[in-house]
Amino acid sequence: MKKIYDLVILKFIKEMEIPLIRNGKYYTFIETSTTNVNGIFYDRAIHYRISNINTKKITALFIELTYKYYVQHKNTYPRRNWYEAHEILKYEYKSRPCNYSVVQGLINAVLKK
Repeated sequence: MKKIYDLVILKFIKEMEIPLIRNGKYYTFIETSTTNVNGIFYDRAIHYRISNINTKKITALFIELTYKYYVQHKNTYPRRNWYEAHEILKYEYKSRPCNYSVVQGLINAVLKK
């Protein structure tokens, strides 16, 4: 099976809505990209729009580790405190807490939930 990040980038096209865990709310997929989190360069990320003037990015690592947790914990997403305590993801979560909702929307869309 392909990695979840690869499935996400196959599923989403520019301007496609990313459904959020809050019913009826969404952000907008812009493109694949690169990003920097806490001084570390990531060459695989997704750039998305929050509003007309604000965009954010989510790393492939954030998506893949969340999905790994989801599978290992019988289709349950981690709670926010898991990200806060995670040795690698805590920096991305702290600077981009909206990724908590975005990652679930991306994964759910791929899994068609």
